[in-house]
Amino acid sequence: MKRTLLVTLDFPPMNGGVANYWSNLCRELPADEIVVLAPEGAGTIDFDIKQEYLIYRKNLLSKKTWIWPKWLPLLVETWRLITLEKIDFLIVTHVLPTGIIAYLLKKFLNLPYGLSIHGLDIAWTQNSKRKKWVTQKVLSEASWIISNSNYTKKLLHKYYPDLNTKEEIVYPCPNINNVEIPAVVKANLIKNNNLIDKKILLTVGRLIERKGQDMVIKSLPQVLKTVPETRYIIVGRGGDKARLEHLIKANHLEGKVIIYEKVANYELPAFYDLADVFIMPCRELKDGDVEGFGIVFLEAGNYKKPVIAGQSGGAIEAVEQNVTGLIVDPQNENEIAQAIIFLLQKPEKRKTLGLAGFNRAQTKFNWEEQAKKIINLL
Repeated sequence: MKRTLLVTLDFPPMNGGVANYWSNLCRELPADEIVVLAPEGAGTIDFDIKQEYLIYRKNLLSKKTWIWPKWLPLLVETWRLITLEKIDFLIVTHVLPTGIIAYLLKKFLNLPYGLSIHGLDIAWTQNSKRKKWVTQKVLSEASWIISNSNYTKKLLHKYYPDLNTKEEIVYPCPNINNVEIPAVVKANLIKNNNLIDKKILLTVGRLIERKGQDMVIKSLPQVLKTVPETRYIIVGRGGDKARLEHLIKANHLEGKVIIYEKVANYELPAFYDLADVFIMPCRELKDGDVEGFGIVFLEAGNYKKPVIAGQSGGAIEAVEQNVTGLIVDPQNENEIAQAIIFLLQKPEKRKTLGLAGFNRAQTKFNWEEQAKKIINLL
């Protein structure tokens, strides 16, 4: 494999889809051939010393008002590491601004680069003619482009139909596997929320409008008329919390909807195991914000849980309709409610869908298999 430098603005211990995606792929790449440049922050040393590959940390975007463009320090540091580490190939995880760095370094050093796209990063480049023009340049000079889903790939070709760069789809994979259920966490969860003999809906994801927790809350009054023992647990944090809490009160759902903001990774299996149905009716927003794939649906599959997803973005690739779960109109409260009621009243159907989800997640979506695609590209 070519000696490769990955330049990213998102990397653990920072949370987020891009950070998780690339840290797991790096773990599967040859450790002596991959070098990472990522932002410095709280907890980075603790994370870095546990990795077998080399990680450089730097504050990559300038906060000083007199430096323009703000990514100039990133260009300088990337150039320095290319020389220091004798880098043969560059990978960047954002079209803007890291894609600009890669484009310029190809012009200056004749260093080839690959580009990783995730959906929203491409949609946001359509906000201005300048961004669209720069993105076109970055895409056209890349040796290859990897997308996190077929949806993202199609989105790319929607905006740039004349693109003829080599492409590959490298899917995100679950990190939460059905290996150990912390019994104490699950017992406390049941006891503290009076969940004995209750039917549990679960959403794991950031508290943002796109995820669709609000639509589940709005559908619950209809669900409770038919399945009164239903309870809805939301795991996540984000700026939409206050609005969700207002919806809970407005629909008189206090005690029936529970939000957990702080759940450690070791605790998450207890939540998945407790759930009867995993639900996230994600939707596309007016600004183009959309679910690029939906890794949580596969995590739920690893716990043999049936899922309900919104017909939006890459979620329809993570979920097979009526095979591993149900896909609904994310804007239709009635359709969401009917899907919930159907699954909660059909235990055998839940079991069949959950088992199919487990088999699909285990065989197709694992990091080792996905990383092989990148190794072949390199």
